[in-house]
Order: sequence, then C-alpha cells, then structure tokens
Amino acid sequence: MPISKPFAIATEGATTDGRVITAEWIKQMAETYDPKAYTALGNLEHYMSMMPDSVFGAYGKVVSLSTRFADILGEKKLQLMCVFDASDALVALQKAGQKMFASMEVNPNFAKTSKAYLEGLGFTNKPASLGTEIMQFAAQAKENPFAGRKRNPENLFTVAEEVTLEWETEKSSGDTLFSKVKDLLGMGKKETDANFADISKAIEAIAQSQKEILDRFSGEVLDKFSVSERDIKTLREEQAKFAADFAALKETLGKTDGDDKNRGTATGGDGTITTDC
Repeated sequence: MPISKPFAIATEGATTDGRVITAEWIKQMAETYDPKAYTALGNLEHYMSMMPDSVFGAYGKVVSLSTRFADILGEKKLQLMCVFDASDALVALQKAGQKMFASMEVNPNFAKTSKAYLEGLGFTNKPASLGTEIMQFAAQAKENPFAGRKRNPENLFTVAEEVTLEWETEKSSGDTLFSKVKDLLGMGKKETDANFADISKAIEAIAQSQKEILDRFSGEVLDKFSVSERDIKTLREEQAKFAADFAALKETLGKTDGDDKNRGTATGGDGTITTDC
C-alpha cells in the first residue's frame, strides 16, 4: 500500500463536543503513538464494519505522528501531522475527489495514562461536519447518537480537516546507497569542503553494502578450494605409491637373467639322476 507524506489532521484550538484540542494533547499524541501498542485505522465516517467486504472496512493505518507549527490566520498554531499507509480503495476515492476531509478519534486518557492517544481516523466528504453534528446532537439528546461509533465512551471526534494525500516514492536499493554516498560526500546538501574522512565513510558504505555477497562468495570459494586441495593430496599419495611399486618391479626384473639356457636347475625331487633310453 502507498505511504503518504505527512499531512495535518488536527490544529490546536479546534473544538469538538464541548472540548478543545489543546497543544498538550497534540504533543502527547505525537509522542505516545506506537503502532505496536495500538494501531489507529482509517475508515469512512468513523464507521468500522466487522464484514471484510463492507465499504465501511479499514482504509489503511496510521504509520507515525509528528508535530509542526503553522501560520493560521496570523497566529502560530501547533498541528498534528500524520503519515498514513493507505489502501488502494482510499487512493481511488481521493483521486475521484471523495472523502477529502479527515477527523480524528482521540482517547484523552489512553490506557489510564492520563495522556491523549489517536485511536482512529475517519474520512468524510463534509468539512467540520462530524464535530459540529456531535456538538448539536449531544446538546439536544439524552444519549449521544454517535456513541456507537466510538471505541471508548470517553473518546471524542475532532472537527474534520481537509487533507491532501501525497505519496512517497519508493527508492530502489541502488538509489538508497547512492543517496547515502552523496550525503556522506556532501553532494546531497550544501557544498562543503571534501575531506578524507568523508571519502573513507563513502567507501565504507559501499563495502558494507557488498559485505554479505563477498562473505558468501568467499565461503563458497574456500569450500571448493578445500575439496580440491584434498583431492590433489590424494592423487599425489597414489602417484607416489605407484612410483614406488613400479621402481620395485623394475629392480626385480633387472636382476632376472634373460637367457633361458642359463636357467637354474629345477628344484624338488630326491636327487636321483635317471637316463632316458
């Protein structure tokens, strides 16, 4: 799924069901957000269906939160910035100009820590509608009609903020390595005086990226070399034995008389000489 660039989902001072989003809440949400502890999912109009094929399913998840100051009507306001891992369905809706506003579901006392935490993100077509409707109906009804959409009764929905999702481009491993080398050499920033330390770091980065391949290749070569070395040693031993056996045979043959007239007297018998008449 595509990862968005950071976009604002809340501004300090925004009102909700009688409560104000404070700068402290925004700081707490940015500091405490941890997908491993609790992942905030995106949905439509703060509805979350249990059915996997429902249009009110999950439309992605919040990856990280951060803060920034923005100039709002001449005043510096703290904003909560969100990086979102969006589903293909949400990307299609955004391209069609649908669900262009986002509203947070905030738990002001997450896990009884007394700190605010982002628990969900609702995408809607109506700017500020969720917060406004909740304030109106909550004031007129004995029971808040939006309570069923909340994960916790004490949670609140914020005024919807218009968002424009822009996607980060994925870099290949080669591009990442090249960027790292450029940064180390000062090419990716302002020009600085090159020095040997930077060059050394760049070379180290290249070597480190190839370390695994080199280690594997070296291991295979050494293994094959060890096998070949053992084979050669065996052949040498066999050759030496063959040479020794051949030398012994040659020596024996060299001491044998080749003239059959001088063949030695046969052995055996009782020594009696007989005449053939």
